[in-house]
Amino acid sequence: MKANKVSRRELLAGGASLLALGGAAAYTKAMRAKPTIRVTGPEISAFLPERDLAGLGRPMTAYAKIGGVELSRLILGGNMIGGWAHSRDLRFYDKLVKAYFTDERVFRNFRIAEACGVNTILTNPALMRVINRYWREEGGRIKFISDCGYPGGVIKGAIASVENGASMVYFHGGIADSNARKGDWKAFRGYLDEARKLGVPVGIGCHRLATVKFCVEHDCLPDFWMKTVHRVDYPTAHLGEDKKPSQDGLGVCDNRFVDTDRQEVFDYMATRPEPWIAFKVLGAGIEHPRGAFPVAYKGGADFICCGMYDYQVVEDVNVANAVFANGLPVRARPWHG
Repeated sequence: MKANKVSRRELLAGGASLLALGGAAAYTKAMRAKPTIRVTGPEISAFLPERDLAGLGRPMTAYAKIGGVELSRLILGGNMIGGWAHSRDLRFYDKLVKAYFTDERVFRNFRIAEACGVNTILTNPALMRVINRYWREEGGRIKFISDCGYPGGVIKGAIASVENGASMVYFHGGIADSNARKGDWKAFRGYLDEARKLGVPVGIGCHRLATVKFCVEHDCLPDFWMKTVHRVDYPTAHLGEDKKPSQDGLGVCDNRFVDTDRQEVFDYMATRPEPWIAFKVLGAGIEHPRGAFPVAYKGGADFICCGMYDYQVVEDVNVANAVFANGLPVRARPWHG
C-alpha cells in the first residue's frame, strides 16, 4: 500500500468529522487504516550510553593545578543543571532545564563527564545536595567548585560550600561586578580574607574586564580568576542597547556576558600571573566549541568552564583534546596551573 502524507489541517478536519459521526473509536480505526508518514525534523544522535564511551578517541588527559587542586582543563559548567540556563528571550527555557535535570539525569551527566576525564563541576551551593548524593550513592569523585551565591551572602556561601565538599570557591561574578562598580574594594578584601581561612583556593569571578582591573588596582588578588570571554560580533550581541542602555556594559537581553571583545580580554589577562578559568566562551550557544575552544585556550585561558548536556560531553572533550594533542600550544600568555 502506498503511504500518504497527511497534513495537520487534514488530520484535524478528518478527526472532527469522524468524531461527529461515530466518536473516538471510529476516528482511531480510520486513522489506523490509513498509513501515515510523519514529517519531522532531522534526527539528533542518541544520548551516549556509558557503555559506548570506548568510542571516544581518548579521555581528557590535560590537567593542571590551582593551589593543590588538580583540575581537568575542561570543566563542566553547572548553570544548566542548576536551572540558571541563559535563555535570551525564550522564557520557557529555565523551566525546561529544571524539568529535564532530575537527580538521575544529573548523575548521568556526572558519570559521562568523569568517564571522559572531566573531573570537576563548577556550580552554585544549591547543587550541594545532589553532588553529595552522587558522591554517596554513586561513588562518584567529581570535584566541586562553588560560586558561593547563597542567601546569607558569599562568605556564608563559601563556608557552607567547603563544609559540603567544595574543593575551591570564588566570589560570584554578578556580585563582584556590582561591588566593583560601586568602588567597594573592601568587599573583595573581606571575602578573600575570610574565604582563605577555609584552606581552599579562592577566586574572583566577573563578567566585566573592569572588575579584574579594579581588583588589581586595589591589590585584591585571588588565587584564580573566573572571567568571561566570547565573541561579540554576532547579530544579537547589542540587541536592545539603542532603547535600553546597559548599566554594566553587558547585553540587556540575556545575550552577552562581556563588556568588551575577547581580544581586549586576552591582552589584559596576558599581564596577569594568576590562573584563569574562562567561562561563557560559547556566548550561551552563539558559537560551536570547535571554533571557541581553540581561540579561548590559545588566547590565554588556562581552563574552560562549559555547560554540557550529557550528549555533548564526548564531542566537547574531543574538541578540547585536539587543542592539547601535541602538548600545551604555544601562546602569548604563559600557561598557569
